[in-house]
Amino acid sequence: MEILIFAVLLGLIPAFLAKKKGRSFGLWWFYGACIFIVALPHALLMEPLPDSEEAMRLDSLQKTSKGFTPVKQAAIDFTADGVVDGIPFRNEPDGGVVSLIDGRTIKFRNKKDLEAMIRSQRRG
Repeated sequence: MEILIFAVLLGLIPAFLAKKKGRSFGLWWFYGACIFIVALPHALLMEPLPDSEEAMRLDSLQKTSKGFTPVKQAAIDFTADGVVDGIPFRNEPDGGVVSLIDGRTIKFRNKKDLEAMIRSQRRG
């Protein structure tokens, strides 16, 4: 009986990992409880689904490392200080630049980063 309880509790580990990656908690709990030794590495190594919490976190980290940070999903009350290649921007007190791109408000470290991102989008 103790082994069954232990297996049930141990199955929670791969289930939580899989849930963060967009998979079914119940199926992964069952999988983890039955064959934990296989389910744990499987849950750790699998790729997250595109709309999962983990995929969004990784996407945000990748964008931040390239010099821009999403500030808001929808732009509201945006007053522009200028325009670069048809894209409005606002200067921030910290020296950063906030820009309205495709309906999103995105913060850059400086105006040069904004211009570099616009050039890279025009090329690609």
